[in-house]
Amino acid sequence: MKILAIEDSPIYRKLLTIQLGEFEIETVSDAESALPIILQEDVPLVLLIDWELPGISGLDLLTKVRSHERKHYVYAIVLSARSEKTDIVMALSAGADDYLPKPFHEQELEARIRVALRTLGLHEDLVRANQQLETLASQDPLTGLFNRRALVTAFQREVQRARRVHSAITVVTCDLDNFKRINDGYGHGVGDQVLRAVSRALKTTSRGSDIVARTGGDEFVIVLADSTAKGAIVFVERAQNYLRDDKELRALSVQITLSFGIAEMDPYVSEEEALASADAALYAAKREGRNQYHLADRVE
Repeated sequence: MKILAIEDSPIYRKLLTIQLGEFEIETVSDAESALPIILQEDVPLVLLIDWELPGISGLDLLTKVRSHERKHYVYAIVLSARSEKTDIVMALSAGADDYLPKPFHEQELEARIRVALRTLGLHEDLVRANQQLETLASQDPLTGLFNRRALVTAFQREVQRARRVHSAITVVTCDLDNFKRINDGYGHGVGDQVLRAVSRALKTTSRGSDIVARTGGDEFVIVLADSTAKGAIVFVERAQNYLRDDKELRALSVQITLSFGIAEMDPYVSEEEALASADAALYAAKREGRNQYHLADRVE
């Protein structure tokens, strides 16, 4: 966590640097110099803001800071020779978290800094907890892939992007052939290992821009961005080769195969239509003997 002091007085800047030497502190003399630091360095930050500054005042700076969204909170302490109640109310209304009249006592300043750091620590805990909740809400717990809910959101976003840039999207659905036999013959623990291996193959052989999701027991959906059906066939073959060479599956002595349905879509059709077409192609691959892909007509 960092402290940024915005103070036009060289004496006060030196004083703050000495008094707060145990902390990471940076000083600037005006709001124009401070604003890029505050907005570009998205880290937990304590601001010590002098009210009277050349150019933009400390309160105007604080108003600008509060109008921008940051991942990490900025805790602002206004320092000022003004000590009237109306001044304090004005500073707090502008977004200050604390107010300290000048001249201030060294130990009081340190105490208030420590309160700020505790508050920022609690805020960081909250940010981490929210990130964990977002991950749990969008992630399949067994494989780490997107779940169905996250797939829907990501797929809609990709379709909107494809419409803007007029690019192709291809949807691939796949599932394991005879997965029930694996669960019945080897147990659900081995079945889980197999699902993780398939997930690893799909994720490793796809690109970073692709969407890979587990949508059911042994069912997966892959949305290939900027890809035609030909590109999807290359992806399917890579995934199959990866699985054949998977050391964990070899150690389990379990042979698995996958069936795939491939549907290249016009980005102006609905996601539901594209998924339905890919599912129909998957069922055709199953009927035709499994361990293969079936190509659907382009969805338009």
